[in-house]
Amino acid sequence: MRKEKFIEKKELEEVVSRIDRDVDSVVVEGYSDRIVMEKLGFNGKIFLSAEKTVEGLVEDVSRGATRVAVLTDFDSHGKKQAEKISRMLQEEVDVLRSHRKDFGKQLTSTDRRAVEDISPLFVDKEQKFVDAALDDIFFRD
Repeated sequence: MRKEKFIEKKELEEVVSRIDRDVDSVVVEGYSDRIVMEKLGFNGKIFLSAEKTVEGLVEDVSRGATRVAVLTDFDSHGKKQAEKISRMLQEEVDVLRSHRKDFGKQLTSTDRRAVEDISPLFVDKEQKFVDAALDDIFFRD
């Protein structure tokens, strides 16, 4: 892994570590975002906004969380969605908006706008070759 990508990954892990310490749940858009958050070290509940209406999402989050960070994407759609979700959630739970700001600052500093855009930081090209060789050894027809 190149040094720049290693540093970017570590900085994102640090931000997520603070989020993990301060909230019990996050809201992201889709399944790929959930996987990225787990790989970055988030251990709390992860709610997916793409699976529900905003009203249904707010109901689910308010039943299962007390402190939440809304980490939908940082494109125009994601920002609008985050604002609507946060506004509705703040009536039910504590929404930590500062964590969205910190996460977004780190994410967009490398021209990434979507949470799932972090995925390439977890791809180790050498590991792909090792996995392919192991598959060939253990799973031959």
